[in-house]
Amino acid sequence: MSPPSPAPALRIGLRFEPPASGEGDAAGPEWIGELARAEEAGFDVVWIAERPTRADALVPSALLVCAGLAARTERLRVATGLLPLPLHHPLRVAEDAATLDLVSDGRFELGLGLGSDPLGLESWGVAREERSARFEEAVTLVQKAFTGRPTSFQGRHFHLEGTAVTPAPRTPGGPPIWVGATRPEAQGMAARLGAGLMLPESADPSPYLQAHAKVEAHAEGEPMPDGPRLAWLLEGAADPVERAAALGRETRAATDLVFPLPEAGLDAVRELPGLVRDALRGS
Repeated sequence: MSPPSPAPALRIGLRFEPPASGEGDAAGPEWIGELARAEEAGFDVVWIAERPTRADALVPSALLVCAGLAARTERLRVATGLLPLPLHHPLRVAEDAATLDLVSDGRFELGLGLGSDPLGLESWGVAREERSARFEEAVTLVQKAFTGRPTSFQGRHFHLEGTAVTPAPRTPGGPPIWVGATRPEAQGMAARLGAGLMLPESADPSPYLQAHAKVEAHAEGEPMPDGPRLAWLLEGAADPVERAAALGRETRAATDLVFPLPEAGLDAVRELPGLVRDALRGS
């Protein structure tokens, strides 16, 4: 298999987050096949949402679905969008992500979030007031683990002495990391961590962009490997093509335009990549 091409400055993605339509539903082979068709439709990346605390969630384990999708495609990038990191041990996530990076030939990306269901997280033993601190420590540990070197860390929630994650990922430094955030302090955290930012189209990314510029300006030694990266979740727009094109024109960063996969399936949105690219070329 040939190595994947570098991620372009503007990408068009699809997000898979349907609720279960009935008892016993699951993200089975038919959904994997439907998502794999996004490759020939011209989408650049498919994001898999994870909702482990919801009884009606079709996808309680995004990493497993990403593995199945990677096995059915050759060029399409696959990503978690988003994985509720406070529910997972960061070294377990790092090992799974490194494995996915290897088996997908470098096409995996790791999207992480606090979890949008605080009550559900509490029922799993994660206190609401601890989510943010636990999250930042965990992202830091994932990044350290991606180096392949022994990791030592003493934090409030995690304590490690010389633990190494092997094998190291195929991608130097590990798969790209994304953080879902809307609050200014959470966006600032994403910038400090050097992560991309996933946010709804109604949100303001200024805190992230400003914090990213400050981090770069005060960086010692080598500059940050990546500039700011934004992934816009496009849901509910009256004219999704024009809204996506407007964001693609206006955003001061590498940009992902992410459309939801409707219940009707891929055929309902398969024209979107071409239409958006045509709109951007004509602007």
